[in-house]
Amino acid sequence: MAETAEISVLELKRLLIELRDKRPDICIRFRLLGEMWFPHFTRIILVTETGVILNNEVSNTLVNVTLLSQVMQFEIDRRFQNFKPHFHYDLTGFP
Repeated sequence: MAETAEISVLELKRLLIELRDKRPDICIRFRLLGEMWFPHFTRIILVTETGVILNNEVSNTLVNVTLLSQVMQFEIDRRFQNFKPHFHYDLTGFP
């Protein structure tokens, strides 16, 4: 069973902005509320007020997560600050 840790939606948004600006080589993968894990890691293109636009480089398509509050879990593919790679982070504060 995978280990998990909890972070808030605000912390996730801050992480997405930092990854986009400082470490564009790091990709992220999500599991949205009521869905399975997204099959591929995706590159962060744009962080909006409430969501994020990602690039799925495997299928060369954009993925629009309109509400970060719908993210149940995420993982990144490389270490960044205190975030471990391939470690499942749970989001707190679901609607």
